[in-house]
Amino acid sequence: MDLDGASLRIFSSTQKEYDWTDSKPGLEIILPHREKIYRREIIQSEGLVSLLIPLESEQGVIGVLGFHYTDSGHQWSELDIELGESLAAQISLMIVQSQSYQQIQALAQREALINSITGAIRSSLEPVVIFQAITHQLGQALDVDGCALSLWTPEEEFVHCVGLYDREGSPGSLPQSIVPISQNPVLQEMIQTSLPVFHDDLTTQPLLNQFDLPLHSLAKALLIVPLIVNGAIIGSISLRQIHRVRHWTKDEIDLAQAVANQAGIAVQQARQAQKLQESEQRVQQLNQYLTESVLKRFLPASIVNQVAAGELVLDLRPETRFITILFSDIVDFTHLAHHLSPYHLTTLLNEYLAAMTETVFTFGGTVDKFVGDGIMALFGAPEMLSPSEQVERSIAVAARMQVRLEQLNQDWLQRGLIDGEKIPLIAFRCGIHQGAAVVGMFGGHQRSDYTAIGSTVNIAARLQEAAPPNTILVSETVATYLGDQYHLQGYGFKLKGIDEELRAFSVL
Repeated sequence: MDLDGASLRIFSSTQKEYDWTDSKPGLEIILPHREKIYRREIIQSEGLVSLLIPLESEQGVIGVLGFHYTDSGHQWSELDIELGESLAAQISLMIVQSQSYQQIQALAQREALINSITGAIRSSLEPVVIFQAITHQLGQALDVDGCALSLWTPEEEFVHCVGLYDREGSPGSLPQSIVPISQNPVLQEMIQTSLPVFHDDLTTQPLLNQFDLPLHSLAKALLIVPLIVNGAIIGSISLRQIHRVRHWTKDEIDLAQAVANQAGIAVQQARQAQKLQESEQRVQQLNQYLTESVLKRFLPASIVNQVAAGELVLDLRPETRFITILFSDIVDFTHLAHHLSPYHLTTLLNEYLAAMTETVFTFGGTVDKFVGDGIMALFGAPEMLSPSEQVERSIAVAARMQVRLEQLNQDWLQRGLIDGEKIPLIAFRCGIHQGAAVVGMFGGHQRSDYTAIGSTVNIAARLQEAAPPNTILVSETVATYLGDQYHLQGYGFKLKGIDEELRAFSVL
């Protein structure tokens, strides 16, 4: 066909006007605006005779192909029409294939972006890292000037920006809205519909720009999609174009909404992770408090700190251990209790027990228990010590106890708690024995204590009862570890509850 002009128009299902493309730049084709052409038409307009053939696909009419003559008397032959329809069919097929390819490409881009964002969400539990990854990847994928992720609910006053992509560079800190949510028409529309809100050309609606985040420049096109979790809006993602107006396509809106759905999951995961972390911290603090409050009763601070920090694990299950046991108490405590008021007796006893406990801890011993004014200390449990080191520490504790008691007596005299006559200076006695005992936690679910049981414990207690005032009395087993620097005086004892006579030594 020797045509004067040809035109091709592809349109969507919502378009009502044709945007003709003229094959001959010198020919201006003007046709009346009309609805879509659903059948072949021959029309005359402005000196033109035109053959218009619809381009059809399974989705309906997708465009129109036009052939034009300037000769108003031209007659279209059947051959011309058949040729035009054949050409229109081929063009329709090409368009459908092209559109299918573009859809596949868009779908692939969408899936790749969502997979990338999903990977970012899974790779980190840090909200800042996740939100930055979402805004940067979505902003770059849609080639926008700015992308912001904000968290908010309809009940809050302002939106809180938590992630930002800005093509012109980071603003330094995340911008925060200065317009209340209740006064933001864009967000209010989103709240009402729970659907994306978009404006292709904000230059025609300048009042809407005042509700955007305060960034470098006002937006000329804006798309906002909601973050929805369990049917409730928890935030939004806004996409901005500042240098030009922009027609937001359905694919772009769908992609932004798909990413927003992933962001909603990320927010939920981040909040759950934060709650879990806070719960773990509370449990850890509680465990540390319980560990310290329990262990500090009978272990030195150095060991307690190691256990609380997870650097040392104590196995407190009952087991047989070779240990050294020290018993000490105040001589004639009954007389003391009879002559002191309850307040003064409590003050004196607490100061005494505190000083003796500190002494035990200073040399790495374990305070097993207080029995009234008596103290039971262990060496070699729960901390493992050699037999000789156990003896060395227990003797050092006993000697230091004597020195501390002398200091306490002087202090009590000055304060009038004792007078040296009616209430004489406080004396103590001490017994030390070494041997096998069962050591560990004993008791039930409601109450249990760390202690040692067995004949070794009984012998140490009997030695303490038999010791003269201000004397350290040790068993023969303990004495074998003492060197020449100690002056030992031996005794034969028949201890209460012990059938055979025992050999013991006082230590000077």
